[in-house]
Amino acid sequence: MTGKAEKVYSEAVFELAKELGQTDEVKKELDALAEIFAAAPELGRFLSAPTITLDEKLSVLKNTFAGRISETSYSMLCVITEKGRATLVPAIAEDYRNRWYEMNNIAEVRVTTSVPLTENLRAKLKAKLETVMKKKVILTEKVDASIMGGMVINYGNTMTDGSVKAKLEALQKQIKGVIA
Repeated sequence: MTGKAEKVYSEAVFELAKELGQTDEVKKELDALAEIFAAAPELGRFLSAPTITLDEKLSVLKNTFAGRISETSYSMLCVITEKGRATLVPAIAEDYRNRWYEMNNIAEVRVTTSVPLTENLRAKLKAKLETVMKKKVILTEKVDASIMGGMVINYGNTMTDGSVKAKLEALQKQIKGVIA
């Protein structure tokens, strides 16, 4: 979930990348940076620490990232480091990814099932979702045996719960309402 600051930085870097024709490249870089910062949270804390001089922080950025990522992504890292907001990299990357998906008419859909989807069912589900949503769908799957069967589909702020567990809970409430 992203907050206001993340959205401001994400929008700025997205607009610059769009202007420079680098939206795809910057998305890949921000996704990679988000993984790095998530795997090593001490990096974000170091770059945001008030006890470390800005010169030391920028030197670490230069030695680590300069020449390895685009000038757009590198500049964003420098700016958020100067502002003490380096811990926001994963959230900035998430918001950027959402903007990139919107620009490219892509929907990221999370599907939870009690058992792994077969290749055939995955293809049918993806085709159906693409038809209904009129977007290219990126399917993220999760297995959760506690739902007992069926599936739970999450897209953005929308959830469709077609799980056996949800149906049993609804039936239980209905029975309690009749008995009470």
